[in-house]
Amino acid sequence: MADERMRSIVDHVVDGIISIDERGTITTFNRAAERIFRCACAEAIGQNVRVLMPEPFRGEHDSFIGNYLRTGEAKIIGIGREVVGRRKDGEVFPMELAISEFHVGGRRHFTGIVRDITERKALEAELRQHLDELAEADRQKNEFLAMLGHELRNPLAPMRNALHMLKSAKATATMRDRARDIMERQLDQLVRLVDDLLDISRIVRGKVELQTATIDLREPVLRGRETALPVLDAHGHDVELQVPDAPVWVEGDMVRLSQVVANLLTNAGKYTGPEGRITLSLRSEADTAVLSVRDTGAGIPAELLPRLFDLFVQGDRTPERAQGGLGIGLTLVNRLVAMHGGTVRAESAGAGQGSEFTVTLPTVPALRPSQPGSGGGAVAAANAYRILVVDDNVDACESIAIILETSGYATRCLYDGASVLPGAQQWPPDAIVLDIGLPGMSGLEVAAQLRQHAPFARIPLIALTGYGQEEDRRRSREAGFDLHLTKPVDPARLLQVLAQVLADAPA
Repeated sequence: MADERMRSIVDHVVDGIISIDERGTITTFNRAAERIFRCACAEAIGQNVRVLMPEPFRGEHDSFIGNYLRTGEAKIIGIGREVVGRRKDGEVFPMELAISEFHVGGRRHFTGIVRDITERKALEAELRQHLDELAEADRQKNEFLAMLGHELRNPLAPMRNALHMLKSAKATATMRDRARDIMERQLDQLVRLVDDLLDISRIVRGKVELQTATIDLREPVLRGRETALPVLDAHGHDVELQVPDAPVWVEGDMVRLSQVVANLLTNAGKYTGPEGRITLSLRSEADTAVLSVRDTGAGIPAELLPRLFDLFVQGDRTPERAQGGLGIGLTLVNRLVAMHGGTVRAESAGAGQGSEFTVTLPTVPALRPSQPGSGGGAVAAANAYRILVVDDNVDACESIAIILETSGYATRCLYDGASVLPGAQQWPPDAIVLDIGLPGMSGLEVAAQLRQHAPFARIPLIALTGYGQEEDRRRSREAGFDLHLTKPVDPARLLQVLAQVLADAPA
């Protein structure tokens, strides 16, 4: 009865139990061992235990047992350890093994308790991979923050110098013009950096909606090249342009596709020396548009190619390419192209061999391009309109007012939300450019208040604010704003939209 009870226990434990004699012959092989080694008990009994081991453990086993029997030195007996087992079909797997000695009839026997740890080792490997990925992400984050500080300071230095030039009493007209040009270029650089950061954040969270229409892809190609000109000019590049004579129709967002082209050209400009060449080409292949940016610059190491479109990944930055950006431009390209149903791939023969980025987009049949609504009526002369500008930042408010006045508008500035309704009643405007982040009474509250008063229920309201997330735009629409512009706004863009909303406003 005791033997039966013991045999039942041995057969029902989850770990494999294998007993061998002094010669290594298997004498006990429980059901768990059958499952682990995929070998029936009847097949295992009488076999040398070496059949359950791959090399080099198979060759070492006899020497371990022999040495223990001669010297009593226990290298594996009484010590739990991780080893490798071999199943009947030849598959090798990791296992835990603990060996103990027992005596029967004056002879030595050994029992091994075996546990298959394949799943555990896989989980450990997965955990190590995740830890490596987290460490790499942390490294990239730290590099990115250092890079961000560098990239933000770079434009600020010449802007401060240019401002000093403008304040100097000894500055000539030529020096002042040059200072303004410097400040404009560097401000554009700052705006681009901030826009890229906000764009990638919105895209990663799925908050970007494309404003699609049937467009000729040649137009965003030309717009993108124009956008990238400051970087290209700074590195001494003329871009060779190859576009077809016939339109290439796609369903896409003009602004976002222009951004794709600009980012690819900017990337090429940063990694190509002044003596190199950059080619921008567009062609049609069957039902596909193929856009290519090819350069003869630094090239891409093979190990970097698979990660090139990952966030914050960049090639090495040498001193002559100190304006290396934030490592998000290509990620934006990849995400935006994918949103258009296209693909982008990078190719390079290696370091110093140049590179080529190829974008493919589905084309649509040759149609007239979609045209946005033209609105009601022609734009009247600007000097027929009065514009109220509201911003608690006095410099921001007055500079916008000056821009509007130089274009013929009459303006008045207010610096807090509570003053807007009485100010508008005293000096009725034709439109209001209104900051949202006002002290005391926010711009959203001001807009809601204005909409409740009949004289201002339909007046054009333009939000000009630093809040640019999709949720911010939704809230401004609900408050009654007609348009939502983010700071710093391009003055030409402000003038354009202002003229349009005034033209479309009810009489």
